[in-house]
Amino acid sequence: MEVIEIKTLIDITNTNVRRNTQGSSEQFDQFRNWTTLLQSIGLRSIIEYDKNPVSEMVDVKHMGFGSKYKGTHRVWTFYFRPDREDAYANNGDHIAFLKEDLNKIPIIVNLKETINIDNAVFELTDIEFTNTVVKAF
Repeated sequence: MEVIEIKTLIDITNTNVRRNTQGSSEQFDQFRNWTTLLQSIGLRSIIEYDKNPVSEMVDVKHMGFGSKYKGTHRVWTFYFRPDREDAYANNGDHIAFLKEDLNKIPIIVNLKETINIDNAVFELTDIEFTNTVVKAF
């Protein structure tokens, strides 16, 4: 079964704070971004994953992010497996529909991101502002 990797400059930390009365508003908003991502990737497939997203500070050069983002930034990485091969495939691209489903989905900003986000969405196609990169292995 193929593994799909999502790298994003958007805070998708799984805090498990499901209500704004459980933790801080920041933790609640981080969880809202996380669930938005899960719901979006789950439109075409039931997914399995072993670990929550992990974040680290890395140089984003050559990672596929937009030209606006240079230097060291916090990147969240999430790996998952769809329930069947080619669940997101279209015209020879194994993840075409996943990229289409995720692109321009609204997010909450000003959390733990290290970038300034002008348009509060998962952006996968803009050469300058791409903040999320998806790959299949």
